[in-house]
Amino acid sequence: MTGDHFTPDEALQEIERVGRRVRHSSRGPGRAYLFVGLATMVYWPAMFLGGHPLPLLAGAGWVVLTVALCLYFARLRVHDRLLRRISGPVSAAYVVAMTVPFVVGIWLRPDRPTAGWAAMLVVLSVFAGLPLMYGGLRLMRNR
Repeated sequence: MTGDHFTPDEALQEIERVGRRVRHSSRGPGRAYLFVGLATMVYWPAMFLGGHPLPLLAGAGWVVLTVALCLYFARLRVHDRLLRRISGPVSAAYVVAMTVPFVVGIWLRPDRPTAGWAAMLVVLSVFAGLPLMYGGLRLMRNR
């Protein structure tokens, strides 16, 4: 490259380099989605099935995770079309899915949870984390 002038080959290489960089910028949010999806699958059983002090630790951990993710996403400079396209629907699905184990755990939890109830809560917890797992995998596969 000489000065501000590109040859056609150099221009094509630069376009490809910038395109790769933009596509790879979605990997950070993809990892974050995967991490929070997995954390969700552990959070609800810890909250409703864990003995003292596990619910307290899970709640404190969730607050720390939320603050860290808010700071991370506020500083993020991602210009990926796929992230923009899926973040709204994935977030909405996550909020709805998170409501299910919350409602079941708060209003339907028996005084003495049975193995069947615990299994149902684990299934609902996995269900709650699936939207973020899906979004994270889609972003990580973005090439």
